[in-house]
Amino acid sequence: MELLIDLRADCPIYEQIYEFIKNEIKSGHILTSTKLPSTRRLSQDLKVSRTTVVNAYEQLLAEGYLKSKAGSGYIVNKLDDMDILKKYPEFEKRTEYIPAKNKTKGKEIKNLIDFSPTKIDLRSFPYASWRSIARKVFSNDRADVFTAGDNQGEYGLRCEIAAYLHTARRVVCTPQNIIVGAGSEYLVLLLGLLLGRKHIALENPGYIKARQIFESMAWNIGSIDMDDEGMDINKLKRSRADICYLMPANQYPTGVIMPINRRRELITWCYEKTGRYIIEDDYDSEFRFVGKQIPAMQGLDPQKVIYIGTFSKSIAPAIRVAYMVLPDKLMEEYESKLDFFSCTVPRSDQDILEIFIREGYFERHLNRMRTNYRAKRDILIESIQKNLSGATVFENNSGLHVLMTLEDLSEKEILDYGVTAGVRFYPISVFYTDENKKKSTVLVGFASLKAEDIKKGIEDFSKEVERSLYDNK
Repeated sequence: MELLIDLRADCPIYEQIYEFIKNEIKSGHILTSTKLPSTRRLSQDLKVSRTTVVNAYEQLLAEGYLKSKAGSGYIVNKLDDMDILKKYPEFEKRTEYIPAKNKTKGKEIKNLIDFSPTKIDLRSFPYASWRSIARKVFSNDRADVFTAGDNQGEYGLRCEIAAYLHTARRVVCTPQNIIVGAGSEYLVLLLGLLLGRKHIALENPGYIKARQIFESMAWNIGSIDMDDEGMDINKLKRSRADICYLMPANQYPTGVIMPINRRRELITWCYEKTGRYIIEDDYDSEFRFVGKQIPAMQGLDPQKVIYIGTFSKSIAPAIRVAYMVLPDKLMEEYESKLDFFSCTVPRSDQDILEIFIREGYFERHLNRMRTNYRAKRDILIESIQKNLSGATVFENNSGLHVLMTLEDLSEKEILDYGVTAGVRFYPISVFYTDENKKKSTVLVGFASLKAEDIKKGIEDFSKEVERSLYDNK
């Protein structure tokens, strides 16, 4: 490989290696089943640290471009053979990017250490910065703050969201393609009005709230089982679905990362019948702790993927600002059919958020929270491994929870022992639509807890398990 490194470039060296190899694989210059140079050899050839090369290889592995076999090193994965560009010419269409102009139900049990997978660390919210921006927005008696504003969301905010998505998520869009709303639920409801009643495929296990929303719209719902790479493409093809709803970057609740091959197969499925679309819910995508963020699926084809994101995890749930990126054709239909809907986010909140992003507060906050959450995740995994000998932890270096199983214990036993020990875990079984799946796994979140509570919770749980098992002998 004639790989050249630019030490003066702003792009980190491991990203340069990653981008070069990825592009060589996609162009066919590095063939399927090719064994890449060992990390030691490539680091010596490039005169960079071995860790740098490992980080590049691991990112390619996470995205599905490489596979790794014990004793065989890193091998180029087989990408699908179909030439989508020739089979479906419209696949080539891309929206030109325009950069921003301005830069458990039930009774509440108190005093539990709550390992919630959905809560975040609000103690680290930048309150002072937010107050300062709010004062600026409301200064000089600005009457326009209290006007209705743009129905799609304020243009300045949409510019900042477009710029962020382009840089951080590789989403291809313009401010004109973005609709801002008070939560992803509202945007999905808008989408339902736009598309009309459809047959939709949902991941199994999958996001409960999404199912509830589509049920409320009387859509025909099909549950498609997942395999190690995401939604099972063969089962999807046998369904009657027109739309499929996915979380490819960090599936909830399993944490599966959909590799490039499966993504391309799903895009191809869209073109096999007129009117098919993918809804990409980019839930929890901001928090990846090793390597680069996994790119959004939307970047593969902005004309077939409807992209939905939110600031509820990256900033705070109460912000209630979500955004949807529509393909050009659907955007035209939205403007002709639904443009009379007013934006559901107050204009003042939009102005505050616009400044928060434009002036760099958002990026600094994300960086702090990644460091914060990475440390908590490491403490959680270390505590489980230290205290629970029969435990297995499943995690993919992303998101704000891990999955845990305990040898010879059912899901219900884990939950019950937890409550007795003063600890709350969360069942994975509620995310399944069928009853015949083996569900002995629990979700263990860490974002909202202090480090000492994480350690105490796992230690107390471990003691309760040991005591209960001893009493039952």
